[in-house]
Amino acid sequence: MSVNAIKNYVGGGWTAPASRDELPVTNPATAEVIAKVPLSSKSDIDRAASAAAEALPAWRRTPPGDRIQPLFKLKQLLEENLEDLARTITDECGKTREESVGELRRGIENV
Repeated sequence: MSVNAIKNYVGGGWTAPASRDELPVTNPATAEVIAKVPLSSKSDIDRAASAAAEALPAWRRTPPGDRIQPLFKLKQLLEENLEDLARTITDECGKTREESVGELRRGIENV
């Protein structure tokens, strides 16, 4: 299995962190490293906070009927990708497939 190097999601896109420091994500059932996540620096956090602050005025002016649309899309994507997401939860957390599916279904009910 290849190791996925995760980036930071800032301002609507994936960006490389300022630091090369990473933390391995390990499958607890196999001890296999399945991903690496960045140990983001203060400058990474400042960049994310600035992007969020910049986006807030436009989001605040967005009508509620439009703001709800991303949640509808999230629910649809969770349902469509349930098996892949359950597999990821199982790999990352060591849960059984049934536990992972149950966790996702409970999450979907709350969207």
